[in-house]
Amino acid sequence: MKEMVVILDFQGVISNGGRDVVTRHRMYADKLYETSNQRLSLRIITSRDKEFKNSDEQELFLQLGSGKSSYLRNILALRRFVNSNQNIRLIVAGDVFKSGLQALLSQLFINEKIPIQFQVHADIGAPGWASTSLANKLKFLVGAIVLRNARYVRAVSKRQASNLRRLTGKGTVVQVVPVPLNIPNGRMSKSKAQDQFRIGILGRIQKDRGIAVFDQFVREAAFGNEKVKYLIAGNGPDDSLLLEIQQRLSDRADFHNMGFLEGNELATFWNETDCLLNLAPFESYGRSMREAVSLGIRVISTPNSGALDLLDEVGSKWISLWSPNQDLNPGKLIQRIIKLKKGNEKPPHQELIGSEIDLLIQSWLDCL
Repeated sequence: MKEMVVILDFQGVISNGGRDVVTRHRMYADKLYETSNQRLSLRIITSRDKEFKNSDEQELFLQLGSGKSSYLRNILALRRFVNSNQNIRLIVAGDVFKSGLQALLSQLFINEKIPIQFQVHADIGAPGWASTSLANKLKFLVGAIVLRNARYVRAVSKRQASNLRRLTGKGTVVQVVPVPLNIPNGRMSKSKAQDQFRIGILGRIQKDRGIAVFDQFVREAAFGNEKVKYLIAGNGPDDSLLLEIQQRLSDRADFHNMGFLEGNELATFWNETDCLLNLAPFESYGRSMREAVSLGIRVISTPNSGALDLLDEVGSKWISLWSPNQDLNPGKLIQRIIKLKKGNEKPPHQELIGSEIDLLIQSWLDCL
C-alpha cells in the first residue's frame, strides 16, 4: 500500500467547497504523486455525514466515523485510522481551529507520532483580529494553543507569517505558500470611453469582509464622479444588509448583483470590471486582488496584510489603499485610476503564478 499524506477536512471546507475546490485538490494529488516518484498519495479525511456529488470523488475523500460529526468522534476516528494505517507520513490540518485542535489532541492517543502541518488562512496574528468579535476571541484562544504546540505551520503571505510568529514557539517552522490563482486565459474588457466606471466586488458577503463600510465608500465616491456602477459577485449571510445599502443609495450609484460565480464563470465578471474593491479589514493573502492585477485591473483595498504585501510587489500604480477613517476621498481615488487606465500600462509580471502548487507539495515533503 502506498504511503499517504492526509488532509483533515472535518468542517467540509473542501468536500463542500464546489467543483473548483475539488478539482484543485485533485491537481495537488497528481502533483504529489509525480513529485514523490509515485511514492505518496493524497487523501482527504472527512466525517461520515458529508455528502458527495458522485462516486468518482470517493477516490480522493475518505470518510471516517459514524453518526453526526463531533470533536470526540473525530478524534477517536482519527486515532483508529492512524493506528491501523502505518503508511501515513503526514497529517495536514486545514486550519488551526477545529481540524487543528482535533489533530493536536489526537496525537495524545496515536502510537506513532506523525508530523502535522497546520495550515493558516486567517490573519489571526494581526493586531486587532481577535477583538473584532466574540467568535474571533474564541478562535484566537484555540489557534494560539495549537500554534504554540505546532512544529510545522503553513502561511499564505509574508506579513501573515510575520504576524503568526508572535504566537508560535521558537522551534516552529513557518513556511509561506501562496494560494493558487484562478485566472481566465484572456480578458476582453467591454468598457468604452463613455461607459460608467465599474467597480467589482468579489467574494463572500458578510460584515467581517467589510460590507459594513460599503455604504460609506459608495457615499463618498459619489462626490465629484458620474454615477459609478458596482458589480457584486458573491453571496453570504449579510445579503440583506447589502440590499438595504443598495436601496438606500440607489440615487448615488448603480448596482448589479451577479450572485455566486464558479471559477469558469468569473471571466464575465472580470471582463466588466474596471477596478476591484476589497474592503476586508483583515486579509492574509488577497487572492482576488492578485488575480485582478494579473489581468490588468487596478485595486482599491483597505490596508490589510494581503494588500500591503501586494503593494510592496506591484507598487501604488496598481493598488490604492483606503480606510473608513482616512481623509483620502474614494472619489479622488477613482479619478486617479481612470487617468492611469488611459495609459494602458501592462500589468506587472507575477513570477509565482503557476508555481504555487510546486511550493505546496515541497512544503509537505519538507515535513517528512
